Amino acid sequence: MFRTRKTAAFAVAAKMFLAQATAVLVLTVPTRADDLEAAKAQFLKSCGTCHSVEPGAAPRQGPNLHGVIGRKAGTLPGFAYSPALQSWGEVWTEDLLEPWITNAQLTRPGTVMNYRQADEEKRKLIIRYLKSLSAT
Repeated sequence: MFRTRKTAAFAVAAKMFLAQATAVLVLTVPTRADDLEAAKAQFLKSCGTCHSVEPGAAPRQGPNLHGVIGRKAGTLPGFAYSPALQSWGEVWTEDLLEPWITNAQLTRPGTVMNYRQADEEKRKLIIRYLKSLSAT
């Protein structure tokens, strides 16, 4: 099979190296659950004071965001939306949440949400978490 002992030794060493490299990758690459935990932590830090996410939970300063992706803006029963959001007619998508979280008042003038997130990575985490709450 192998022409020399050196070739055989090299093949064994290569297999060991690949096995170790694979183990390192498996242990260091975050899992989807880890990603979701980071996304949840960012949401709670950035949005959790004003927004609830538990199904059926009462609104806080802002509306409950459980299932927000796919929902028409300004329509969740039990929350007093600004006239600007009530008349907007947009449906929340990941693409719409990006500019909204960046600057809601610029995205839809007349809204009352003052929160702004300039950090793109933090916005992505927040949107990832909201998407996880909207999955059917």
